[in-house]
Amino acid sequence: MSVAQTQLTLRLTPQEIYRFDNFLFARPETSQALDAFSSLESMDFLYLAGEAGTGKTHLLIACAEKVQQQGYRVIYLSLAELIATAEPAVLQSLEQADLLCLDDLEAVAGNREWEVALFHCFNRLHDANGHLLVATEHSPANITIELPDLRSRLATGLVYQLTNMSDEQKQQALILQSQTRGLTMSEEVAQYLLRHYGRDMPALMQVLQRLDKASLQAKRKLTIPFIRQVLTGE
Repeated sequence: MSVAQTQLTLRLTPQEIYRFDNFLFARPETSQALDAFSSLESMDFLYLAGEAGTGKTHLLIACAEKVQQQGYRVIYLSLAELIATAEPAVLQSLEQADLLCLDDLEAVAGNREWEVALFHCFNRLHDANGHLLVATEHSPANITIELPDLRSRLATGLVYQLTNMSDEQKQQALILQSQTRGLTMSEEVAQYLLRHYGRDMPALMQVLQRLDKASLQAKRKLTIPFIRQVLTGE
C-alpha cells in the first residue's frame, strides 16, 4: 500500500497536527459519527460537506491516521491534487484499502473520465467491503457531478454538514490547537490574532505553525509583543 504511505506522509509536516481531540466540533453528532465510523465496524460510507475552511481536510486526515494506527490499510487522496498530476487509471486497485478517504470530491465534477473512474472505484470498494469517507464543499443534492450513476452512489452515504465557526469558536479552536502543540494561548492573544490576521481558519493555522516554530526556537511564550516580533518584525 505504497500509495497510502506516500499520501499520508507527504500531506503532513511536523507542525501539522490533525486529530479528533484537537478539532472544535460545532455539532456533537458529527464527532460521534466520526468516532463510530473510525472503528470500521458499522457505517461503511460517510459524506462530509462544508465550505472551505470548515475543517474537512483536518477530519479526513485525523480519521485516516486513527484507522491506520489500528493496523488497517488506509489511503488518503486529494482528488484536486490527483487530477492535476495523474490519469483516472490511478483509481484502480484502491479497493485494497480498508478505508479510502477522498478529499476535494468536487474536483471531478464535469470531467467525464474521472467521474466514470470514480464510480467504478466506489463499486469495487463496496464489493470488497471497504469503507469510504469523502469530503466536498457541496451536499450530494447540490454537487455538479454529471454521471447519474455516480450521483446515485453518492446519495447512499450518511451526510454530515460542517458549518463555519463563530469568532468565539475560532478563538477556542486556536487555544485548543495551541495546547496540542504544548503552547499556552490566552483569550487575549487569540482575539488579537483574529483581529489582525483574518478569520480564515486555514490561514490562522499557518500563522500558528509559524508561531509554534518561533516559540520553540526562542523559548518564548505566546505574548502579543512576541507575536508582533515574529510576524511583523516590530
